[in-house]
Formats: sequence, structure tokens, C-alpha cells
Amino acid sequence: MPRQSRPVTGDAAPVSDRPRVMGRPRAADRTPAILEAAKDLLSDVGYDRLRIQDVADRAGAGLATLYRRWPTKQALVADAIRYYADGLLSPIEDDPEADLMALFRITIDKMCGEGGEVLPGLIAAFRTEPEVAEVVRDRVVAPARERARADLSRILGADNPFLDLLVDLVPALVLFRKVLISEVVVVDEFLGSVIDLITTLARASTPV
Repeated sequence: MPRQSRPVTGDAAPVSDRPRVMGRPRAADRTPAILEAAKDLLSDVGYDRLRIQDVADRAGAGLATLYRRWPTKQALVADAIRYYADGLLSPIEDDPEADLMALFRITIDKMCGEGGEVLPGLIAAFRTEPEVAEVVRDRVVAPARERARADLSRILGADNPFLDLLVDLVPALVLFRKVLISEVVVVDEFLGSVIDLITTLARASTPV
């Protein structure tokens, strides 16, 4: 007597008709976590002491995952800077002095930070790591200088003879005090003096 096949009951589809899943499920994209870890470690330990293994550990990713995407530390740090550069500028408001104060405050925070290691490590890398130097200049320094110039122009006028010097005043002083003489920058006191200087120039430049 021929053997009868078992009927299919209910809504279940035959095994042959079910979609097959090939291979392992794709893991979630770890890129944001990896770049966040690289940014945090850059602040904590500095560029020179940052290790890809430490980035992988903090991001909860495999070392091979990082090396497939970023074959060198320079490439990883450059991408991390690009990823977060857009958030380094404060919003533009109606008060140019308040805008300038906010910009300078962010500048000091990012240059010194809680760990205080970002600026010294990056400066040391500028001479030997052109990829890192280029992205810092193009994505961080240039937009900040352009924004400072715009804020200062609203306060002093675009034709003020001191404009070029004042654009670089805060980062230059912070660089000198932080890196060369290892002085702690007291942000409120320091920025208050800078704004007083700028407003004094503004009054002196106003025609009687």
C-alpha cells in the first residue's frame, strides 16, 4: 500500500516554501560608538597615548572590526574629528557679545577639556601626521576662526584694524598658557578680560 504524505494543517507553509536565512544576522552598526570612544579617549589620554585597542574596548567592538574600517590610528582619529566637528560651534543668537563668549567658551573647553590632553597631543601630531593636521585645520580651526570673525565684525565693524589679531587672540593665549607654561585657564575670569578688551576697542573705534 503506497505511503501517504501527511497533510499540511492550519496556516503553516511547507518547509520548502519558507524563506531561508543564510549566514549570521548582521550586527548593528558600531560606527557611532567607535567614533564616540575615540573622541573621549582623545580627551582623556591625548592623541599620542591613544591606542586602537583601547578604543575597541571602550566601544565594545572587536579589534578586527576597527582595523577593517580604519587601518591606522590617524584615519580613526581623523574620522572621529570629522564626525563631531559640526557640533563644536554654538548657535548664533541676537547678541554678538554673548555669541562670541559662547564660541570662546567652547574653544577653551575643547582645547583644554576636563582631561586637558586634546591640545598638547594634537599639536605634537601636526608635524608628523598630515592627515590629522589637515582635518583639524579644515573642520575645526577654519570654521571657528570664520565664526569669530563674524561675531567680532558685528561688535567692532568689518573694517576694524585689529580684527585679524582678535580672531586668534583667545586660541593663541590658551595655547601659550596651557601648553608652554602649564597654567590653568580660569575660564570666566579669562573670557571676561577678553570681552572687556574687545568692548573697549569697540568704544574707541566709534566716531565721536
